[in-house]
Amino acid sequence: TLLLDATRAQRNIARMAAKAQNNRLRFRPHFKTHQSANVGEWFRTAGVTAITVSSVAMARSFAAHGWDDITIAFPTNLREIDAINQLAAHTRLHLLVENLAAVDFLAARLTAPVAAWIEVDAGYRRSGVAWDDGASLTSLARRIVACDRMALQGLLTHDGGTYAARSPAEIADAYATTINRLNHVRNLLVDHGFLGLEISIGDTPACSVLDDFGLVDEIRRGVAVERRVD
Repeated sequence: TLLLDATRAQRNIARMAAKAQNNRLRFRPHFKTHQSANVGEWFRTAGVTAITVSSVAMARSFAAHGWDDITIAFPTNLREIDAINQLAAHTRLHLLVENLAAVDFLAARLTAPVAAWIEVDAGYRRSGVAWDDGASLTSLARRIVACDRMALQGLLTHDGGTYAARSPAEIADAYATTINRLNHVRNLLVDHGFLGLEISIGDTPACSVLDDFGLVDEIRRGVAVERRVD
């Protein structure tokens, strides 16, 4: 049985939504923690229209509850291409790619348009293309834009480095390092003609502590319901 203090949870959601609005950012909360359609409605009440999930199955579940702008924040599972195509046919589906093989597979098998994000490893070393591997990042961007069913949306990362921080100052420093690296990548791709790229970042420590998120376009905080914002 999941027990939540509804008043506190809704207050936390409203505070995070307001923080994003004040920074003119898109708040795309990660629903992996609560995985609840009812809690999802609390976010909708706060003005949220786009969400993040961690699997195709979770995307299908929330799509069935009316969410139609969904990012699957996990490297695309190519074995689920049929389900991906079904989702893409009736939602604005965002997929993560990190290698040419995945892009080529999707280019050959997608039957509906998707938004593609290059997952960047900004130093956490969990997944994604290394932020300083300019050749791979540029090649990946070229291959994505060559596919008529994939629109290159931007660069996405999970700043896991902030979880090791032990003070607000350390969180801010870790976040600043990540943002500087992502903007380095964006500038590199702009120099190669890839314009209008967004930056999406998400981690609970930074979203909790910071008021200024710098040159980013989207935040994907995951734990806004279960913990206090302040």
